[in-house]
Amino acid sequence: MTPKEVKGRNINWHTPFGPVIMESTISDELHEILLRRADQLRMGTHPNKDINTETNDYRERLAGCLSEEYSYKGAFTKEEDAFVEAELTWLAAHYTNSAFQAHKIKKRMVRQPNEIIMQRPLWVNYMKSGEWNPSHGHTGKISCVTYLRVPKEIDEENEKGSHTNKSNTPSAGRIEWSFGNVGMSYSSGGYIRTPVEKSIFFFPAQLSHQVYPFKANTERVSMSVNFDDKIDLEHALQGIGERGPKKND
Repeated sequence: MTPKEVKGRNINWHTPFGPVIMESTISDELHEILLRRADQLRMGTHPNKDINTETNDYRERLAGCLSEEYSYKGAFTKEEDAFVEAELTWLAAHYTNSAFQAHKIKKRMVRQPNEIIMQRPLWVNYMKSGEWNPSHGHTGKISCVTYLRVPKEIDEENEKGSHTNKSNTPSAGRIEWSFGNVGMSYSSGGYIRTPVEKSIFFFPAQLSHQVYPFKANTERVSMSVNFDDKIDLEHALQGIGERGPKKND
């Protein structure tokens, strides 16, 4: 006996568990500011002579096994800092709406840009051949990573490298987020993406993620920063709790 189509039968699928990762792009202006100021800091040509690769060495605060990771502390003008904050908090606010649209959070948890706090400093990663970022999480509520310089050699290594071209998971220089039971049937515990210049990803700050090493004699440049939820922080200081104030407060 073979099953027959039943008119009116609905088949629905749901993904109720797990975090949301939002992908977008940064503006040309933001990309130019972040890359120019990072390169100036690195090359010793930054107009602020009080900062350099020693003062802004950020490796002790980060998980990465990289030889060059710098904070942007003191690297922006007042106008640049305001521009950077405005664009990134706008995107972070959109992330909260994406989480709501994906049915991961309640509507009351959607935030406007002025309700998002961008932690300082931002930091930049210069990743070279053989370096990597082990699995780790961040502080705050939301994190992001954007790519300032991504050489074609990394893609070519995944496509043509003798160590990757027959792999079912080529991952040289790629980022992977991990969540839940990796071995569960009909489920995926990891999400791998190839960096693209000017792309930006937002995700829960505590979500584990890592970056795989590459062999190519080249360099990949990325920037990251974390965000806090202003309303949640205010509620915590007032001892209100996660459900917010009572209606008659």
